[in-house]
Amino acid sequence: MATRTDRIQISYTLTFKTPFHCGTGIREGLIDRTVVKDGQGFLYVPGSTFKGMLRERCEQLARMFEELDDDMRVLIADPHEEKLALRGFGSTTTMITRIFGSHIQPGHLYFDDARQTDTEKSEYDDKNDREHGKGKYKNLQFDLYTQVRLDRVTRTAVQGALYTSEFGLRDLEFHGDIMGWLECIPINDQAGSPTYSLLLLLAGLHMIDRLGGNKSTGKGQCECEITSVKVGDQDIKKEQWQSWFDELDALSLYSYSLENTVKEEEA
Repeated sequence: MATRTDRIQISYTLTFKTPFHCGTGIREGLIDRTVVKDGQGFLYVPGSTFKGMLRERCEQLARMFEELDDDMRVLIADPHEEKLALRGFGSTTTMITRIFGSHIQPGHLYFDDARQTDTEKSEYDDKNDREHGKGKYKNLQFDLYTQVRLDRVTRTAVQGALYTSEFGLRDLEFHGDIMGWLECIPINDQAGSPTYSLLLLLAGLHMIDRLGGNKSTGKGQCECEITSVKVGDQDIKKEQWQSWFDELDALSLYSYSLENTVKEEEA
């Protein structure tokens, strides 16, 4: 079965169920931990933050379904481990690498920042002064929380460790896109069949349930809803791509299919 290269575009909506923190790492005035905002002061979710969490979920699925030897398991481990990355030279391309790239093989998918729509942003306008009220009340997007760092051993407050953080409010929605090229092997010969990597990517999106900092304290709980899937010039109906999830067990056959494909191409 030949490798296939698809042009894909996936749109999604992130809805936060609890306060969330996508931090800048920058202090501002009396606020020690600020959240990311665009040039107009509106909150957004960086594409890099979303991509990192999505990769983590896809890695979990790959380990669950794919039958890997020890060397292959290393290749879907932490991508920031430089020594481990060197072991990837000359090795089999994993589903994870096809989606997200690696040190030796760049990915061809672009993860857009997830942003609020213009309609949602208009909720922060001054309704009585529309001409000058663009985002006048945008500070209502987030709230301030003051916390103290605890000593893990004594479970008491650490002296001088009082800090204030910004958190986006619950129920905020953000809309983003994943687009580009995805090269992989079709699961079967049937028309409209997804590739292994596309199926893994869609399943990983459905698994996203937390995002940002302070997840261990219950922050950042969210729901990711896929709103549209396009492969090439074809819009895939929701009923069709949802039916692909019935074939998740097929992910365990990826290495076998890849081995056969390589043999066919070398023959």
